[in-house]
Amino acid sequence: MIGFEPISPPEMIRRVVAASVDSIRPSSLFKKKFSLTGDRLSAFGANIFFPSARNVRCIAIGKAAEAMAAEVAGQLDGRVTGIIATPVESHMSVPNFRFLKTGHPLPDQSSVSAGEEIYEFVRSSGSEDLLLFLISGGGSASIFVPSDGITLEDARSVFDLLLRNAVSITNINLLRRHLSKLGGGKLAAVSPGNQKLSLIISDVVGDDPTSIASGPTVSDYSTPYDALEFLEKNRFTGKIPASVVKTLERSAKVYERVELKNNIVHVIASNRDALKAAECVGNDRHLNTIVLNSRYTGEVAEAAEFLASMAVEIQLNSSIVSPPALVLFGGETVLKVSGGGIGGRNQHLVLTVLRKFVELAQKGKVLDRATVFSIGTDGKDGNSDAAGAFASLEMVSKIRVAEDEILKYLSEYDSNSFFRKYGGLIETGPTDTNVMDIFGLVIV
Repeated sequence: MIGFEPISPPEMIRRVVAASVDSIRPSSLFKKKFSLTGDRLSAFGANIFFPSARNVRCIAIGKAAEAMAAEVAGQLDGRVTGIIATPVESHMSVPNFRFLKTGHPLPDQSSVSAGEEIYEFVRSSGSEDLLLFLISGGGSASIFVPSDGITLEDARSVFDLLLRNAVSITNINLLRRHLSKLGGGKLAAVSPGNQKLSLIISDVVGDDPTSIASGPTVSDYSTPYDALEFLEKNRFTGKIPASVVKTLERSAKVYERVELKNNIVHVIASNRDALKAAECVGNDRHLNTIVLNSRYTGEVAEAAEFLASMAVEIQLNSSIVSPPALVLFGGETVLKVSGGGIGGRNQHLVLTVLRKFVELAQKGKVLDRATVFSIGTDGKDGNSDAAGAFASLEMVSKIRVAEDEILKYLSEYDSNSFFRKYGGLIETGPTDTNVMDIFGLVIV
């Protein structure tokens, strides 16, 4: 196209990351969909009678908690009081909200204290108060009160085992719900008579509200039997404290599903929304853009194999879509970590694909126009401070890094150190949101 200036793959990726993250920040989401006009509160399609004598008690949990609370406070001014429980450092000073810094990914004593304080805050609400729950990923660890019969350390040992064995977030949250006094709708049930509204940013595949932050305001369709069955099927029962198994067995015998009334639940953002914004960037730059999957799950190694084969098909065979192309995926891979390095599933995925690009080049399939990228939309990948990374064969040729060195960093699970040394890190800082990961290919 005349007058159209192409941009480099790294710049394209930067624009994709910026647009996708901006689209699902609370500041973007609440702008047109949360407002108070007269005696009506309009909130993402819900219209609630809100006379001058009525107030809001707001509970904000998870990685987007403070940013969501700031949007609510801005609209409701002095008519809202609340508590923020989040693993993210405070940076907004939201008026009329108490800020509680909590543990993540494992709950700690601050998480227990936050859960207990929020329980009392909900329980003591006035009969006319609207209970507004702002929920996002990271909420499970932000407010965790162990079930009777187990200690915090018991629960931590279970969750740590599941995380180290690359168990999906859906199954981890199944255990969290049934080992917590607040999950599976139990928090909302504390005040059954109040009108309740939950606004949720999804960080799980499928956007199931019962799984997001362990569903503190959503009736749970699973049971303690399901949690026990999962542990037994995967041979975890012998690796966790006996008290956990006994507690689940006892709970299963008396379990009753929480029934909630006057309870409105809206998922206001998901991975699909971020992918739509990323897709627009590709279309605007006249790349042949395709979103192949917004629900991807699986091991990092499987995802890397798939991305490498996709690059071969597009660059060398012009199948699926023709270059110049932007291929997008969303979801969440899992990585079983055994090394002591710095990194996360996104950086490890990109480094694994880079290794495959090197292997393919040695076989005569030179993917010299392909760049792979992967980021966590919360801005923090694993135990690093990066959101993710990008890489290409051009990077390898410039730095003359050997395949053996790539393998060394992979074996030590030290992908962040590789990219910090050779370039390719994507650093956004905390994004105040979380809708899992976005990854894909730019092929020019």
